[in-house]
Amino acid sequence: MNPMKKTNYSCLWAKATFGLMLSLSLVNPGNAFAAKPAEKDKEEPDENITHVHHLTLRGAYSEMPSTSLDPVALVMGGGLSSKSYFKLADHLESITKRKDNGYVVLDLSQAFSLSRVQQRDFAQRIAKLNKSGKKTIAWLASASTLELSVASACHEIFMSKDGMVDIPSATMEHTFYKDLFNLVGLNVTTVRAGDFKGAVEPYTRSTMSVHLRQHYEKLLTSLNEAVVAQIAKGRKLPEQKVRLLQQDRLMLPSSAKKHGLVDHLVEPGRMREAIESRVGGNVEWGAPKKKKPKSFGFTDLFKALMSDDGKGEKNTKPTVVVYHLSGTIMDGSRAQAGEIIDGPTVKALNELAEDDQVKGVVLRINSPGGSATASENIRVAIANLAATKPIVFSMGDVAASGGYLVACVDAPIFADADTITGSIGVFGMQLGFDALLSRVGVNMETVAIDDAARQMQLGKPWTEEETKKMQAFVDLTYDLFLDRVSKARSMPVEKLKKIAGGRVWTGAQARELGLIDKIGGLTASINHIRDKAKLGKVEIKHLPKTREGLDLSSLMGDSDDEIFHGELAKRLSKLNALGFDTQALEFLLRNANQSKARPLKNHLWMLQPMNFKIR
Repeated sequence: MNPMKKTNYSCLWAKATFGLMLSLSLVNPGNAFAAKPAEKDKEEPDENITHVHHLTLRGAYSEMPSTSLDPVALVMGGGLSSKSYFKLADHLESITKRKDNGYVVLDLSQAFSLSRVQQRDFAQRIAKLNKSGKKTIAWLASASTLELSVASACHEIFMSKDGMVDIPSATMEHTFYKDLFNLVGLNVTTVRAGDFKGAVEPYTRSTMSVHLRQHYEKLLTSLNEAVVAQIAKGRKLPEQKVRLLQQDRLMLPSSAKKHGLVDHLVEPGRMREAIESRVGGNVEWGAPKKKKPKSFGFTDLFKALMSDDGKGEKNTKPTVVVYHLSGTIMDGSRAQAGEIIDGPTVKALNELAEDDQVKGVVLRINSPGGSATASENIRVAIANLAATKPIVFSMGDVAASGGYLVACVDAPIFADADTITGSIGVFGMQLGFDALLSRVGVNMETVAIDDAARQMQLGKPWTEEETKKMQAFVDLTYDLFLDRVSKARSMPVEKLKKIAGGRVWTGAQARELGLIDKIGGLTASINHIRDKAKLGKVEIKHLPKTREGLDLSSLMGDSDDEIFHGELAKRLSKLNALGFDTQALEFLLRNANQSKARPLKNHLWMLQPMNFKIR
């Protein structure tokens, strides 16, 4: 096999003909790397041959990979949207356990993506590989901050002479919709607890407030310090020098080598020859094995459409469960991809508490928060789980607002240095679209026998009295939030208020402030559970399982999408086309006025600003 051949491990090929003729060839992205080593790996290594394992990172890696399919992409040859990061990590672990003391070439020349926390975890796994006796080499075509952060963990870095190095410091993009709302006639009324609850500013202001901008600048500084430290440590350079190189930004490969960011420059397309020359002697190249695609036809497709939700088999041996809380937290009774729905989540946590084979649980949080009531329901279920067996929290890229509330129980919290956390605050928001309707000739009138019945009308701005009532609910929920944090972190409320109010922190800042316990990734959290439960060799199981079949309801469409229509839909579409992220806006539009009879408390959110991007 040619290790340099471009291969899509997560490939999907579809061909459609007139009528209902359809055939598929599908490879599960979770099987991008074979779990079992090749038979040759089991043999004693030949001392006269140097083994070089070629591992290419390609595509998007996710902790909870999506297996949903777009029906249009299905016919046009599109594929699954992401691959399992933990499968990639397990493959790296399998290389660590191999008997030969050969080389591992980490090919970073293809387009790939890892989150900030995954970058840190992957670098730590490479460090473990180095300690096992393997010699690691990174291969770069060009280098952004992502590639260099990962490559810096390797012993040596080879780079193509025609490449480019660009390692800027972190920036943040924040989208504001106030002017758009004014244009289409959409009124927004908000109530919030804390001046730093930035989730509401995009809907109430045209620009960012000065005090919030200053707060975010400190946050970006902390995020960037973690990246600089990782590169500096790997390349054995002073952090101050790496920071100065960041400010130069674009560098030629020769300049990058001069400053110690890379070790060797190679003629384009000569990666293998250069590494073979560096290794010397007889070189044998190897690469991850691929499973043969499973072909199936039209009947099998509909079996897949109607398959279950991917529930795992019952545990039969001692297990540590990594339970992923990934996505926006919402009220509901039916699980949805990319969201944390309180009903099924509470049920799953209760089942873990009753499973005698589960010896410990790591709650892996990747969530900006969401519904206040749903967050509290999940927190209570986690507290009940903690009463039955050891648990620990592991924060991923984001564990903020409601995503932080769920961790407010008597259990340690681990986070990476650049995890986004905090955002301890609450807000409520009412979308008043009566002005929008009047612009298109629609008038809404309400008949009632008393004024109380007219309160909280759908589409109408809150009156002064209604705003005061909602503010009371916000203040009550915020006080409860502060109380939960105060008890979990053993911190007086008055002290807590100075770091709450919606302020967002990095993991490094949160550790200094006492909001988390330790800096460390998922591996450190699992080891903590092993030590606490006094476990030896134990199975690690990731739950909930991602759905392996196709979601029929997603193929048929969602009636909730009907709320996006008319001029507002056009404006949102244009914003998306320009690259703006409207995820938070669409989330709030879907949930702000779902039901006229909806309890007031469900209008309150613990949501970290979802629509700012850190790059």
